[in-house]
Amino acid sequence: MTLPVKLSPIEHGFLRDLSASGSGWGAELREELEARGLPHRRVEEWKWSDLKTALSRVESGQVPLTVSASREPDERRAPGDDDVMAGVMPRLAAALGGDASLYRLERQDDVLSLDIEANAGTGHTLIVVDVAPGISARLDERYAVTDPSLANIAILVRLGSGARLERTIEQAGSDDGVLVVTSRIELGIEAGFKQTTLGFGARLARLETHVIHPGEGAKVSLAGSYLLSGKRHLDQTTLVHHTGPNGETRELFKGAAGDRARGVFQGKIAVDRAAQKTDAEMQHRGMLLSDGAEIDAKPELEISADDVVCAHGNALGAIDDDALFYMRQRGMSETEARALLTESFLAEPLDAITDEVRRDDLLAKLRTALEALT
Repeated sequence: MTLPVKLSPIEHGFLRDLSASGSGWGAELREELEARGLPHRRVEEWKWSDLKTALSRVESGQVPLTVSASREPDERRAPGDDDVMAGVMPRLAAALGGDASLYRLERQDDVLSLDIEANAGTGHTLIVVDVAPGISARLDERYAVTDPSLANIAILVRLGSGARLERTIEQAGSDDGVLVVTSRIELGIEAGFKQTTLGFGARLARLETHVIHPGEGAKVSLAGSYLLSGKRHLDQTTLVHHTGPNGETRELFKGAAGDRARGVFQGKIAVDRAAQKTDAEMQHRGMLLSDGAEIDAKPELEISADDVVCAHGNALGAIDDDALFYMRQRGMSETEARALLTESFLAEPLDAITDEVRRDDLLAKLRTALEALT
């Protein structure tokens, strides 16, 4: 016998909003939400990130997100079936976010910047980015949530054959806000996708990226750094699904957590039987800056092919005492030495950013956060 789920006020609010939305698949989502509620720690994919509890301080009621873009969308339209991703949160974004914003990147070296903020209540949006075949482009994103609020964003990125996209994500720190960004990246053959994130956590922040990798000469690079303080929480979850042969994936994530903060990394590379000659590697490295901090990591490989080169690794530790002693002997204070060692550790994933201005800006924000932490 399955016991009924006790819904929270914000879940009841979502049900009311879904009833008013009028979309056909919104009705299906409503039934699922009534039966299961929002993700919580008893859901395997969310076991370290209890979204339902994190939203307990957020008042129900939709408040539009503040979206600032470097240009107007090429089209605004109702989300279609092809735009809707799996999972409760991206489906909520599609059902409650109004018209989807569609951006087409069709010029060589095109740059699209998105700055999204939430200040109260719950806000949802769906954004679609299409990169034309053979085009190289850049997508820069910044997310900020303040006060007890929720920003729930779904982003669908589609790359044509031979296209190249470099994506950077900056997640600004917040003590009370909740942020969920769910992305689905669909690659054409011989396409290249590079993503780099810098996150500072929130009451709960989750950056989830799903990549559909066709093989056929396509290449994927996922990198990220995180620095967490106070009671902030950041979850970086990735899934790269190799469906065809001769594909490449590289992942490198590094993070540091101090005070009573919690970092989460869940990475999975799935290789289908047809995806022979796949070359994939995933690495996560975590550094604990205090006894009360926590970092949970779960790197996974799921391989159905037999002619592949795949590896993954995970390591967790603290600042190297020998390196700290060496720097102290050369006149640095302990605070300065710790900050420098931590910065050196966290900077490596950010080195993947091609644009020098963007890279230096994120490194400067990392240094500022380190100064505040130490």
